[in-house]
Amino acid sequence: DAIADVSSMVWGQVKKEPVVREPNNTTETPGLIADLSIRGVWTPQELTLLDVRVIDTDAKSYGNRSPEDVIKTAEREKRNKYGEACEARRATFTPFCVSVDGVMGKQAQHLVKRIGDRLTEKWDRTYGETMGWLRARLAFAILRASILCLRGSRTKWRCLGLEDGAPITWLLD
Repeated sequence: DAIADVSSMVWGQVKKEPVVREPNNTTETPGLIADLSIRGVWTPQELTLLDVRVIDTDAKSYGNRSPEDVIKTAEREKRNKYGEACEARRATFTPFCVSVDGVMGKQAQHLVKRIGDRLTEKWDRTYGETMGWLRARLAFAILRASILCLRGSRTKWRCLGLEDGAPITWLLD
């Protein structure tokens, strides 16, 4: 959600969970859904599809591999999965792979720098200030995602069924 939020500050057409490919029962081709679609990231009016993966590079299953190698492999897997379907839609694909420690893949770094460039122009701030804010925002989003993976999702609390604070005077009497 953080990537969608900051992207929508720069580009107007940002959509969550776009369908990349519909499932086809006759050819038994599964459907593909990306995490984000953004129009105009790399070239004007061109659709860019993003899929996000947050990776625990310290997991035992990765053995003695470096975090950079694990993220590079994840980016390659994402490109193999989505690349052909994105080309069929005449869209570019950008894998956004990041570790729970905040190490970003090359494609994610390029996207963050692109967002930072655009926000710097829009806000009339220095590049350093903008990138500091952007990296902090993404770091908190990664931390939040990591905590949710460890702890599980939050359950919704029962409420009185009151909306918009309209009966506040009733509650205070």
